[in-house]
Amino acid sequence: MPPYESGRRLCLLMEAGDIRFSVEATSVMEVAAPGPDETSLRGVLEIMDLSVLLGGEPERTPGMVVVFDVSPTLAVRVRSIVEVVDVAPAPHFLLPSGLGDTLAALSRSAVLHKERLYLEITAEALPHEPGTVSPPPKLPVRLIELTPERSLVFESQGRLFGLPLSLVSQVVTRGPAFSALPGPGGAVAGVMPHGQALWPLYSAPALLGGASVAEDFLVLAEVEGRGLGLCASRVLGVHPRFEPAGEPGEFTAPGLPGPVLFLDLRRMFS
Repeated sequence: MPPYESGRRLCLLMEAGDIRFSVEATSVMEVAAPGPDETSLRGVLEIMDLSVLLGGEPERTPGMVVVFDVSPTLAVRVRSIVEVVDVAPAPHFLLPSGLGDTLAALSRSAVLHKERLYLEITAEALPHEPGTVSPPPKLPVRLIELTPERSLVFESQGRLFGLPLSLVSQVVTRGPAFSALPGPGGAVAGVMPHGQALWPLYSAPALLGGASVAEDFLVLAEVEGRGLGLCASRVLGVHPRFEPAGEPGEFTAPGLPGPVLFLDLRRMFS
């Protein structure tokens, strides 16, 4: 009986670079070790690193080779094969919007298996050459103009940021279900399931044009009806009595070691 008639959904779970992927088993022709030269399969099929095709770094060799049943046939190197499993009973999540057109074409969902998140990719949508993955659109930087009231202060990449308490949902640690995204992620450090949804996790310094870094803590916020997270290396707690610090968007408060920058997330994500 076909999987879709039996209620089963067999998928191959694999790791490429630092990202975990799931693909329908019916899209896979073969899983094998690479040939002696590690660049081809049986001297016939050229092997391309899946991580490189998706805009990442070269895979460490030898890895494993997955041959996809697409036209033309595509053989990719992945870091490891996790298992073939029926993911039908597992929690599934739709990917949030704003992650870029490339990822939207490649994957629309993710599956949580054994507390690990796997991005579900469509084999037919995989690029056959590197260099075709584009980052998410850059968000315009908006800074808070009015002096904020009680706010949560956190540190990211050595800089202090503030978020009005009315926007804060909660603070959580980055757990094993966190997943980075393939290719240049722009300001998006990754995604993580929380509750019944998949939350996009942003790096505040990257929203300003810096590097995107996934840190140990996540400040979850509800902004204009959508949930998102901001990465933090530490959380300094809730502080009142802010005063302007002299620079746009920066404010100080008693007990803080320096000025705090407030991004106007409402206007940035509206």
